[in-house]
Amino acid sequence: MTTPDTYDVAVIGYGPTGATAANLLGQLGLKVLVVERDSDVYGRARAISTDEEVMRIWQSIGLADRLQQDMLPDRPLNFVDADGVPFIDLKITPRGCGHPPQQFLYQPAVDHVLREGVQRFAGVDVLLEHECLRVAPKGDGVELMLADLRTDTFKRLHASYVIAADGGSSPTRGQLGIGYTGRTYTERWVVIDTKVLKEWDGHDRLRFHCNPAQPTVDCPTPLGHHRWEYPAREGEADQELLREDAIWNVLGNQGITPEHVKILRAVIYSHHVRVADRWRIGRIFLAGDAAHAMPPWIGQGMSAGVRDAANLCWKLAAVLNGQAPDSLLDSYQAERKPHVTEVTRRACRAGWIITQRNRAVAVARNHLLRALTRLPGLDARLQKITWIPNARYADGFFAAGATVPLGGRSGNRG
Repeated sequence: MTTPDTYDVAVIGYGPTGATAANLLGQLGLKVLVVERDSDVYGRARAISTDEEVMRIWQSIGLADRLQQDMLPDRPLNFVDADGVPFIDLKITPRGCGHPPQQFLYQPAVDHVLREGVQRFAGVDVLLEHECLRVAPKGDGVELMLADLRTDTFKRLHASYVIAADGGSSPTRGQLGIGYTGRTYTERWVVIDTKVLKEWDGHDRLRFHCNPAQPTVDCPTPLGHHRWEYPAREGEADQELLREDAIWNVLGNQGITPEHVKILRAVIYSHHVRVADRWRIGRIFLAGDAAHAMPPWIGQGMSAGVRDAANLCWKLAAVLNGQAPDSLLDSYQAERKPHVTEVTRRACRAGWIITQRNRAVAVARNHLLRALTRLPGLDARLQKITWIPNARYADGFFAAGATVPLGGRSGNRG
């Protein structure tokens, strides 16, 4: 065992949520430990979009301009019928954060920039290839038992607080015995990431192909990448779905051939709608996928985790610096959980529209939405009820006599 070291905050997990937290805490002058099991950035794309409020958070840590270089802003969004004809054709309008309202990203590039940002702060130590085996209250903080996966040795470290951003299967959440309530959809989805070799008509826009026979998401991603997602047919084995001829059969139905793209990876996953029963146990907090999981339809899974970090980190700094009582930290879940719940509800609603399998319902959907979108001002109304809601807090930390929380309705504190 090595000699114990003490930190203000330990962050478990070094994905976008953990890396954003490390930047925020480092910028606030805290002594921070980051623990990550893998040796490097996960090399395959997962999240593919973000929004203006998240860019505002990244702006606050001085990384927005660099991140923007590798993103695709302001792309059109189409919901198209089985014949490829749009019944919803819209462009997300900004809400005043000073950044494009929706941007497509390539997550490995985002991860690299966030980690490079962490290197600016001498007070942040990063331990790659280390696994957190145990977190336990000890004295006025938390003891972490770490395994060094390179040397098969162990370390005991101490932190005043811990942020567990260790993913949907969070070992920390499991160790704390916190429930993860919700459901996992039985339908499996195939995700195809590709490298663009030759551009085609419509390659630069997000299209939801709402075909009852084969719903498909067709999404541009930056740095010359493109993604398709579609549900597996019942009875098809995973190994059959991932065969190249099966993949090209689906892409070919959209006019995409090996001349247009090179397949980089193909995986199968299921959609989850889950929320942790508690986001705080004493001095340990859950964030990102460890606290909540949502389906991908409005691209908010990663963004929700970044919002978690922004909400929690300034509060931790205020408590650690003696500027606020520990009870301030109870407002983290009170403020963030309702917003996450509403975003998840909207994502599920969008998924219902996209994946409708009943042909009669799909025909009615197409006609109704096509007619409605012709009405003046309907696009703005549709965006308001389907896109990311404003963060209005019914409960949480309020300034004395104020009607909104510190930090406003939304943005880099909530």
